[in-house]
Amino acid sequence: MFVMVLAFLVSPSTVTANNNDEKLRQTLADISLLNSHLAQRKTDADGIREALSARLEEIKTEAWREWREKGIKTDAEALKNPRLLYDLMLMAEIQAYIRRYTQKIGYYRVACDRLSYLYQQADDDLKIVNTLSGMKIDALISQAEKILDDYLSDAQTLIIQPDKLTIDAPEKIWETLKKSR
Repeated sequence: MFVMVLAFLVSPSTVTANNNDEKLRQTLADISLLNSHLAQRKTDADGIREALSARLEEIKTEAWREWREKGIKTDAEALKNPRLLYDLMLMAEIQAYIRRYTQKIGYYRVACDRLSYLYQQADDDLKIVNTLSGMKIDALISQAEKILDDYLSDAQTLIIQPDKLTIDAPEKIWETLKKSR
């Protein structure tokens, strides 16, 4: 009788449920860790974007001062002034970085939302793991692994590739600067 009870306790369905339970718990831990890394990258990108925005304002102030002190009246004069031209080029580059960091922040926000949803779904399924079929849990784990793989590389380091930035021409920055004055 004891052997029969023991055989019942370690039946294949119990082993599968325990296995699925453990897989799901590991998946939850992976989702949580990745979500926290991506949230940190978003925070990093926010900080960098804010610092760039502050620097952009300083350069604008410097450009306005140069414009005023040199008595620049035409676009041609502005673009021939080395200091002002340098400021315009620097402003264009900073604006390109700000746009790219803004895109990254949006990407990280969506990734965190998606991972939070996935975490909630996995957590709900874990709570009812004994009533679910193994196939549904395996499908959820497979979906989670795919999403984790998609975001894993972005969680390690915040990378902006300068050669992929779109930098406006100094003339365009000059027009924007004139309008903002």
